[in-house]
Formats: sequence, C-alpha cells, structure tokens
Amino acid sequence: MSKKTFQQRLKACVRGGNLTGADLARWFDRPYSTVRTWVESGIKPGGGPIDKEHAESMLALLETLIKQRRGFPVPSMSPKARKDHVMQIREAVMG
Repeated sequence: MSKKTFQQRLKACVRGGNLTGADLARWFDRPYSTVRTWVESGIKPGGGPIDKEHAESMLALLETLIKQRRGFPVPSMSPKARKDHVMQIREAVMG
C-alpha cells in the first residue's frame, strides 16, 4: 500500500473534520488561495525547508485531533463562531 499524498491526507481531514477552505487557511496560517491549491490541485506546500516541515507537522496534528475527536468535526455554527472554534483549538494545541 502506498503512502497517501499531502492532498489525499488533507481531503480526508476536510471530510472527517467538517472543514472549509477558510478553516484550513486559519489552521495552517496560510492564505486561502494557497491552501486551496493544496486541496484542489495537489500542489505541495512550498517555502523553505522549515515552512514545509511546519505544514507537514500541522497536517499530522490535525489528523490526530480529528481521530481523537478533539474539537472536530466542526459543528454547524455561524461563520464567526466557526472561526473562533478553529482558532481556539489551534491556540490550545500550539501553546
């Protein structure tokens, strides 16, 4: 069995975590347009080596939180509440 791509893993998080593109942009602290290319076009995260490693580690953390059902899937809520929900989870795990 082959290892899943960044895009495949991200799409699984979108489904399992009930995440929008805006949620992902907030989670990864990257522009919406950047994250959209990761999901839709399969473009891998760019930047320097530390930037790429950070994106990979944030994806692994997101996968873990979704698996543990810690704040995910995001429940149905207003856009403002949704933003606050995702940011609170990110802040809690990032310290």
